[in-house]
Amino acid sequence: MNRKFQQRRTFFKNCAHLALLGSGASAVNGKMNLIGSALATQSQYANLKDYKALVCIFLYGGSDSFNLFIPSNSAHFQDYQSSRGRLALKEESLLEDKWNNIKFHENLVDINHLYNSGDLAVVRNVGNLIQPVSRQQYQQNPELIPAELFAHNHQQEQVQKSWSSQPTGLVGSGWGGRMADLLMDANSEATLPPCFSVNNANFFQSGNRSTPLSINATRGPQLMSYLDVQASTSNAARDATMSKIIQLRSSHAMEQFHAKAFTSARDSSRALSSVIESSPDLGPTQADNKLADQLRMIAKLISGREQLGMKRQIFFAGMGGWDTHDNQTPRFNTLTQQLNAALAQFDRDIKQLGVKNEVTTFTTSDFGRTLTINGDGSDHGWGGHYLVMGGAVNGGKLYGDWPNYSVGSEDDIGHEGRVIPTLSLNEYGAALGGWMGLSNSDLLDIFPDLNNFNNEWRSGFGLFSS
Repeated sequence: MNRKFQQRRTFFKNCAHLALLGSGASAVNGKMNLIGSALATQSQYANLKDYKALVCIFLYGGSDSFNLFIPSNSAHFQDYQSSRGRLALKEESLLEDKWNNIKFHENLVDINHLYNSGDLAVVRNVGNLIQPVSRQQYQQNPELIPAELFAHNHQQEQVQKSWSSQPTGLVGSGWGGRMADLLMDANSEATLPPCFSVNNANFFQSGNRSTPLSINATRGPQLMSYLDVQASTSNAARDATMSKIIQLRSSHAMEQFHAKAFTSARDSSRALSSVIESSPDLGPTQADNKLADQLRMIAKLISGREQLGMKRQIFFAGMGGWDTHDNQTPRFNTLTQQLNAALAQFDRDIKQLGVKNEVTTFTTSDFGRTLTINGDGSDHGWGGHYLVMGGAVNGGKLYGDWPNYSVGSEDDIGHEGRVIPTLSLNEYGAALGGWMGLSNSDLLDIFPDLNNFNNEWRSGFGLFSS
């Protein structure tokens, strides 16, 4: 089969899914991957017996994590206050951890509690890197730096694909999708793919083998009205007639493929609707909190893991509004309140479902922001801090290193407080992938740029309990 036909085949497949599952549940797919991959032939995960789910929360816009998580060390804190100017949070307003290692924004009450209880960790100064770089290398060796480093669209794509040494257009899959390609075999009894998005299409979940499904966060999958057999007897008759039509034999390749795609999409939509309808009552959700709605839908989908035959699942949620160039303080207050409430609700949900140790949630973003103030906000930066939450997390700890918070320091690319990351997204993702059960050799396939870093990622730098 030639490449042109394969591309047309994939295009029609995704169009069929998109049309059939409707606005509530649609297949999403990134660009065709033009790079050969060993990920399509692996089967060593077919016998996994336990259940694990990875939940990505993407903070769109570039989160100012320097005002989410603040160092307690007095020298670091003084540099933080000096560099941030009017953006610096007052020390008396901050929440301390019980070991006096880190301070949290005053609105992160529940996140602070999860950290103190050992269910949440903070990973410091993470960013999009091809290899470790110094200030001098940044200034003198542009080939070592990811392309279009401070542009939202390019960085969202690169962060979610995590193969920045390659031209973005040649990388069609995301690192979540490349994980799913391997872990599909763990879900041997499942008819659905491992990846579900509750925040529309994304680069993160597009795979070479697997095609993610997008679920409406509030309504779930919407069945085609004229084929909803529960709605009326006439619909049942239409559905029976449609089934007979698509079962007709055909020698035409596209007709065969359309029939298969239609049947798969219809059955998938019904299976998901059944799971959501039968999910346990998890109580009220947070009002006017889109992230909380997304995480509640993820909890409902997790509740149906056995019904769907799932052993491994990868979920994607998103939260916009983090591009705080101006009016940062009031906007940041709203964002932190919503993030804290959504994560607290999701933590309660997964505990109620009895899967606290089987679900790991992590945050990431386009990039961090500048230490310096930009009018009454901050500008696009590079390195930033993220959180990882779950019962399997070796929580109550900090991973990675605090950067030098002085503007113009060795950790600044220039004189605006754009901090050079010391931990790559590849290493961050590899630690999460290792917890999902992926082998080190497969993690090197998923994150080819890992070869440019030291071997601490092989042990997940201690992020998870053994």
